[in-house]
Amino acid sequence: MEVILSQLNHITVVISNVIWPIFIPFLLLMGIYICAQVILNIRSLTTEKREFSIMHLIPQASVSLGAMMGTGIIIGFLSALSNLYVGGQVYVESVALWALIGSLVLIPISYCETLIAKIVNMDPRDYIEKFVSKGAAKIYVIALILLYVFAIGGVQFSGMDAIIITSLDKISGIKLTQMQQYLFVIIPIIFILFVVVLKNRQDIFIKSMVSMILVAAGAYFVFFGIFLIKTHTYVPAFIERMLIGFKNPVSMLFGIPLGLIFGMQRVIQIAEPGLGTLPLAAVKTNSSPRVAASISAIMTTFLVVISVLVTSYIASYGVDQNIISFTENSAQRLVSYFETVISVTGILGLAILFIFIILSGMTTLLGSYYLLSLSSKINIKNRNIMYLSMLLISGILSIFKFEILFNLLNILLFVATSLNIGALAMFVEFEWSKYKLNKNNKKQVA
Repeated sequence: MEVILSQLNHITVVISNVIWPIFIPFLLLMGIYICAQVILNIRSLTTEKREFSIMHLIPQASVSLGAMMGTGIIIGFLSALSNLYVGGQVYVESVALWALIGSLVLIPISYCETLIAKIVNMDPRDYIEKFVSKGAAKIYVIALILLYVFAIGGVQFSGMDAIIITSLDKISGIKLTQMQQYLFVIIPIIFILFVVVLKNRQDIFIKSMVSMILVAAGAYFVFFGIFLIKTHTYVPAFIERMLIGFKNPVSMLFGIPLGLIFGMQRVIQIAEPGLGTLPLAAVKTNSSPRVAASISAIMTTFLVVISVLVTSYIASYGVDQNIISFTENSAQRLVSYFETVISVTGILGLAILFIFIILSGMTTLLGSYYLLSLSSKINIKNRNIMYLSMLLISGILSIFKFEILFNLLNILLFVATSLNIGALAMFVEFEWSKYKLNKNNKKQVA
């Protein structure tokens, strides 16, 4: 079994390393084309201006942030920093700048994909089927379900496990083996999730997401504020290292900087521009196209800033203090990240981070079930069985073979994003004129 898993890990690494250098130029070019057409031309001819209201924000933001704001904003960017280091870049802080540059295209994409979904009044599965093919839509749904419940779910398990074992070690000196971590940490979390799924309806999920998100986000901002104040003398060094790495990039296939590849991967994973989940939530709301699109862009920007700047800064400080080593495995690297937090903010910082990790992780896992129900057409019984099965398997990989899980995540990101971007491009090029506003009554055709 160990040999098979090692071979699977090698295969997923090779596939990911080949497809992403090819995909990044395509994504940037198609993204710029789609955004230019939509923002400069299509938007004014297919939608009307509407007043922005906070009541529009709550349902859409709660579902989207509930699915997105998990431990991936830490784990994802730690992996990007580690991969960049392994690729030969010493000043790994540069990935933050590369990610922000990539976001100049990705954030407008989040606006445009939501606007298009509202214009055609279809979720990604339906508009991919209409503008590309039925087969492409099926592949997209499968990739999205595996991505959210299986791959991203495993990332949440890894984060929650790391913060729990770190807390046990610091508070009571208890250390758990990998098998104990799975039995006494992962299995109870899965049990709680499954009970919630069986006992509650989707509207209760949404209401719980709102409060959980507010608590988690507030706690995380408080924590980082404390950390930044206590380490303010390191800020100039962080900026300097980021600029040095940016000016001396390490390249991959076709001369594309590794920092741009890893940075954009993590932005797509964390904030999900181009993935289709933002319009999936937005199309179910009553918001106008422009309002819904603006909300998506705001949420994407919010998550990018949190994940890119906060995680990069704390990790950079940990490396400078010889607490974090990017040669460690993913689990130990995450524990070292928490050790960095404790070294600066003490038990208070650990407690705040514990709240954020647990609440955001549970929220993301509940959000993945909600997105599963939106994107699939299977009955509730089979949906629950599928959800539980994927959680059990991803929980195993999160403890014993996280690298495989993360490589699969990168591949699934590519599949889902490429199909969604392709459908958006087809709409922009061939279909948008069918949805022009009627000049007399200003109503949409579709």
